[in-house]
Amino acid sequence: MRFTVVNRSLETHPWHLHGHAVLIVSRDDTQASGSPLWVDTVDVRPGEVWEVAFRATNPGIWMNHCHNLPHAHEGMMLRLAYDGVHSPFTAH
Repeated sequence: MRFTVVNRSLETHPWHLHGHAVLIVSRDDTQASGSPLWVDTVDVRPGEVWEVAFRATNPGIWMNHCHNLPHAHEGMMLRLAYDGVHSPFTAH
């Protein structure tokens, strides 16, 4: 599954998805190169656009939020929910 993370603010936001590591696909339309980079938090600076992907192999309800906790407290969070396994990375 893929996310596009866009920072339209003037602050850096450490974007974090619970329960999953994410693969960096691109930043500001520049494709990632070299070894795959799997992380659990991405610092999204002002104006940046990140494309990330994750293996949807951990069904449930997961928090996705800014790891700057005052920002999360102010509402910079969402709930990701899915059932079953959906992963473009697994062989069938």
